[in-house]
Amino acid sequence: MKKLIIILLFIITSGIFSKTNDVFLHEFGISDKSIEYYNKALNIKSMNGENSEIRSAYRDAVKEDGRNYLALDELGNIARMEGNIQEAGNYYLKSIEVNPDGYDSYNYLIDLYRSEGNKEKMRMYAEILVEKHPDYPDGYYILAQIYEEEENEDYALKYYSDALKNYNNYNTEKFPDRAEVILENRRLDSIIGIADIYTVKAEYVKALEKLLLINPLSSNYSDIERQNYTNAVVESLEKLNKKNKKLAGRYLKIFQDRNVLPRGYKF
Repeated sequence: MKKLIIILLFIITSGIFSKTNDVFLHEFGISDKSIEYYNKALNIKSMNGENSEIRSAYRDAVKEDGRNYLALDELGNIARMEGNIQEAGNYYLKSIEVNPDGYDSYNYLIDLYRSEGNKEKMRMYAEILVEKHPDYPDGYYILAQIYEEEENEDYALKYYSDALKNYNNYNTEKFPDRAEVILENRRLDSIIGIADIYTVKAEYVKALEKLLLINPLSSNYSDIERQNYTNAVVESLEKLNKKNKKLAGRYLKIFQDRNVLPRGYKF
């Protein structure tokens, strides 16, 4: 079973798209003064300011307008970084209360509950995320991971497939919080997830065909993703070899030609 992969890089991605966030906040009807404090916090953060200064500016943003859901999310992120888990959760829940359609808040909550090992809360908010934003991939991916861990292969396969479809058709205007390199790695993760499920179901050819959709050596994948990909290829090949040596040898050559496996690799 593939190890769960944390896909929510809230510390890294937080605040990257400040101009777009301005637009979101204005469209949501947040007061200009609140947005001014929000941007002040982002500027302090970009200059590596102290958390106390950043927190103060975000609090001022919320004080000016309690519906500033992005400031609430950021206060939650600061609280979590400082180990104040309950406080972080309260901020995220407040953000959802004022903006039930805010997809980032659900992501933050899911990641928070993941760190606590609370699978049922993860499932609940992932299902809400899918319901609220059926074209947003993260909710599907999280549900796929949960069902894979529970050895429910049919549901895991369904949700990995849904995640892959939505990662392939990601709407960067509607959801401007993912750099292309992150999306590219998430697509690979989804394909590996699908292949893993097919391997568990002893459908090794389907697994290998799915893995052939992407050549990780020609793309901007991390070393971890490439290793996960190679592991999935090897597992499917070795199990197929026990059933059909000739067919396994044929697929082995394909992956060797792609430099995924060395020429000298033997079962």
